[in-house]
Amino acid sequence: MKQAFLIFLLLVAAFCSPAQVMFKTIVPQEAVVTAESFRVQYVIEGAERAGTVSAPSFKGFRLVNGPEVYDGYTGYQTNAKPLHNTTYTLEAIKPGRYIIPGAVVTINGKIWRSNAAIVTVVSKEEAAAQQQQNGQAEENAAYLAPGEDAYRKINQNLFVKVLVDKKSCYAGEPVVATFKLYSRLQSKSDIVKNPGFYGFTVQDMVSLSDKVMSAEQLNGKLFDVHTIRQVQLYPLQAGEFVIDPMEIRNSVEFSRSAVSRKTEQQVTEGISGNKDRVTGTDAATFETNISTEPVSITVKPSPLPSKPVDFNGATGRFSISASVEKEEFAKNEEGYLVITIKGRGNFPQLSAPVIEWPSGIEGFEPAVNEAVDKASVPLAGTKTFRYSFVSSRPGTYKLPVIKFSFFDPDTNRYKTVAADPVSLIISNKEKSSVVPVAEQKEPIGAINKRASFIAAGIVGLLLLGVLLYWLFQKKPAKTSAEEKPVIVYPSAAELLQPARLLVPAADKEFYSALQQAVWNYVSPRLRLTGSNMNKQVLAMKLAERDYPSAALLQILEQCEAGMFTNATLGEDREILLEKTKSVLESIGD
Repeated sequence: MKQAFLIFLLLVAAFCSPAQVMFKTIVPQEAVVTAESFRVQYVIEGAERAGTVSAPSFKGFRLVNGPEVYDGYTGYQTNAKPLHNTTYTLEAIKPGRYIIPGAVVTINGKIWRSNAAIVTVVSKEEAAAQQQQNGQAEENAAYLAPGEDAYRKINQNLFVKVLVDKKSCYAGEPVVATFKLYSRLQSKSDIVKNPGFYGFTVQDMVSLSDKVMSAEQLNGKLFDVHTIRQVQLYPLQAGEFVIDPMEIRNSVEFSRSAVSRKTEQQVTEGISGNKDRVTGTDAATFETNISTEPVSITVKPSPLPSKPVDFNGATGRFSISASVEKEEFAKNEEGYLVITIKGRGNFPQLSAPVIEWPSGIEGFEPAVNEAVDKASVPLAGTKTFRYSFVSSRPGTYKLPVIKFSFFDPDTNRYKTVAADPVSLIISNKEKSSVVPVAEQKEPIGAINKRASFIAAGIVGLLLLGVLLYWLFQKKPAKTSAEEKPVIVYPSAAELLQPARLLVPAADKEFYSALQQAVWNYVSPRLRLTGSNMNKQVLAMKLAERDYPSAALLQILEQCEAGMFTNATLGEDREILLEKTKSVLESIGD
């Protein structure tokens, strides 16, 4: 009975503990060969802040390189987990069965230790014998024979491709682009340039941190395939657009021994390889650059005949609904009209429906919320627009029917859907702004007692402030050598100045400068680089700081509409600039 109770307590503790944090040791599952290098990885998942990993002593091995530290995320959605990877490259000295001890790290004030792992080391002769015994006649791509052209062998066994599901589509219809790295070599690849995807709204499906790997047979050879990135691209307007190349820098290690071994690939982004990397005497390292071919996409305009007057670029299949949170409101009481668009299509490009408010009701710009399935093509989900309104004139109001038009590429036809009519009542009652004394639930004595506690707390804080000031005054001043460098970023006003000078210019020039200013402000402060510079990751980073992202994302969407559509937005640009400045400054440094 006692044991059962103990097991129950352990299960409860397991469920209540932060199970999302993991710290593990990863080593090759196959036997490694003497005098050849392999990698040991210490991976932390789910910890926002972790200390420096303290590695054990690797007895029986020679340290070739490390530690190399890589930070990222397991995905780009709001449920993505932080990822910290500390990697060591070792070289086996002699055959045997060795234990790789776990590493130690401090996470959230607690000491964590990763699991120990076992590595089997075999001699070159034993590996060759096993290979012959197993009948492995396949070419050893990682072996460089005397006189063999290394770069020719790299070109045949390491390359990157971009695959698209279509090269012709309508404006607003998605194109799925998948970037894959194919390798049969011992390689270390770094993505140095991601495509810009100019003219498209981008929705990430798979990213490098998702670690999607597979094996594919090409020309009779088996390749390890890394899906580096997969995106849905939604064209903003008709025309010819090009998916420009992705560029990758590679460091390939060849063995001088004919012994076959399982190759490993390491793929990173924005982290330059170690040029001074030391390899074993039985290995040679070569540097090379590879890239995808540019791909042209023909975007057809939506058909002109029968185009609805209110059509605003929505492409897919949708339904619409409208409701108010209650039917009756007091005078000057704030109410909310909620419009929900549901279905499949180009959700990132859907603009807010225009509401024709009846005379007597004043409506305001909506707050926008989007919930979509990133794995669905086209995107499936909902987009909600929450309009606030007020009225000082009592009466019964009926809102005009709210319609929404879209183009269905499956049928090549336009369709218009409508929400059910919405009615509301504004009563003669005035909105109550003060709680009557009779409604106070707390006795006066309790209020006085709480006020005394607050006053005592304020006095205590003042005394604590004086004490801290005295202590800091007593500490010797730091010398200039001890002071940490202060990073000073350009202010929002400075970055917005080019856009301010373009206020009288054409839409595309002004909105392009405004978009550039926004990204120049947020990218260094939120540490956004490469493929992370998109609205999905930006929203996630802002959420980590408890800052609502809707206002900034709406500004970026306005920029895209001004840059890539022919719509006349008609807003006051000076007001937009001041709004952008205010939103950016609220993020801080």
